[in-house]
Amino acid sequence: MIIAVEGCAHGELDQIYRSVENLARQRNVKVDLLICCGDFQAVRNESDLQCMAVPDKFRHICTFYKYYNGELKAPILTIFIGGNHEASNYLQELAYGGWVAPNIYYLGYAGVVRFGGIRIAGMSGIFKGHDYLKGHFEKPPYTNSTMRSAYHVRSLEVFRLKQLREDIDIFISHDWPRGVYNYADTRELLHWKPFFRDEIANNVLGSQAGETLLHELKPKHWFAAHLHCRFAATIQHNEKQSTQFLALDKCLPRRQYLELVEIQHDSTQNLELCYDPHWLAILRSTNHLMSVRPTTQYMPSGGPGCTERWDFYPNEDEMEQVKVIFDNDYKIPSNFSPTAEPFKPRPNYNRNAQQAQPQLNPQTTQFCEKLCIDDPLEKLIGKPIILTAPVVNPDEIALEDDEEEEQPDDHSDAVAGEDNGIFFVDTKPQKRSKMSLPQPQNETQEEEPQTGEKEVPISVISENDSIAKVVADEDVPITVKKFKRRNQELYMDPESST
Repeated sequence: MIIAVEGCAHGELDQIYRSVENLARQRNVKVDLLICCGDFQAVRNESDLQCMAVPDKFRHICTFYKYYNGELKAPILTIFIGGNHEASNYLQELAYGGWVAPNIYYLGYAGVVRFGGIRIAGMSGIFKGHDYLKGHFEKPPYTNSTMRSAYHVRSLEVFRLKQLREDIDIFISHDWPRGVYNYADTRELLHWKPFFRDEIANNVLGSQAGETLLHELKPKHWFAAHLHCRFAATIQHNEKQSTQFLALDKCLPRRQYLELVEIQHDSTQNLELCYDPHWLAILRSTNHLMSVRPTTQYMPSGGPGCTERWDFYPNEDEMEQVKVIFDNDYKIPSNFSPTAEPFKPRPNYNRNAQQAQPQLNPQTTQFCEKLCIDDPLEKLIGKPIILTAPVVNPDEIALEDDEEEEQPDDHSDAVAGEDNGIFFVDTKPQKRSKMSLPQPQNETQEEEPQTGEKEVPISVISENDSIAKVVADEDVPITVKKFKRRNQELYMDPESST
């Protein structure tokens, strides 16, 4: 089997497929599979650009959207893992892997698949110690901090990969395993990258998690990218096992970013992409370890005093459960479905678009329901609420007054409007007469000495009169009630009282 291996894609799919075709023609071979080692940049539209942790000058739509909207189709089955320059909002929809476009498959945070009998494992992101023990707590819209921590490797994925025991033919990562430079000519590496000297001397260049997996899994091949240079090494684990390590450059002219590798495989196996049953069983048994909190979470270690399970290599019962669930058919379904509007080319597209809200992907939902595991993104944002139309009972009798049903024949007084079933819009509002109010009456009444006659009640005759009238008996003199002041004696002049 001939496999094309590419370093950092940076969204240049058109150029990569052309290069694969040219290289296959030169070697007179047929390429069966393309593997991309991160920085794939599956950018569907302008909103995805805002979720990619790169300087503004490097935010380009590139060519992936053509494969997403169906304008083009990948000529070769393509498998990739995520790097540190990705549209993280899209990849986060596919935590366990899935199709980002027809014939282009993403391995997820970590994943294991089979192709033509070859076992391929991979791990997305790069290693950062301060986020390694946390859960996948990030969700769009991202802050500047979570936009970067979203692609950092977590201990859960490494723990799951460490449960694998069967041989792995190919392992894919973005950054290099730490210390891998010690297995080849370091002088050549420093010739092209002299600023690596201090990191190599202090043994801090590369991923600590990758170093652990390299020596525990002992894959036959390990492909990586990230450092934008070609580097090859052979890691001899023991007398029988060794790993051929190959790192490649990014897709640019006159760079070593693509190579063809021949892998021995079972010729009786069909060249189709399938799930790995052991990996499926591990996902089921470790589902309870998945966290979406930004707090430290340690994986079971099996040390002294440990009472919980720490070895999750699938037993016979767990393998049988997976076999029953999938009916012994592990072929990955071609169930790609778009979850966002694709980019529409125009002279000046919106580089300042807003980040989109998080979106659940039907592929992940179906996979999780089938395997009875949790979708980390769904745990963060919850299930979408689906509003259904109200059910109409055909036998229901409308209880309405007959008077309301009868409408006047004269349409001149009818109010013209538009009714959409929810709101009524008055399109021709009628003129309404102004309200007439009585003029304000400012009358001052002087105090008059009381005459001892009875008071006459005061009443308002009607609302139609512009001025209120006081009705009183003409024979009875009008008097004004005099209010007595409380504690009046305290305010009286002593001289006037004597």
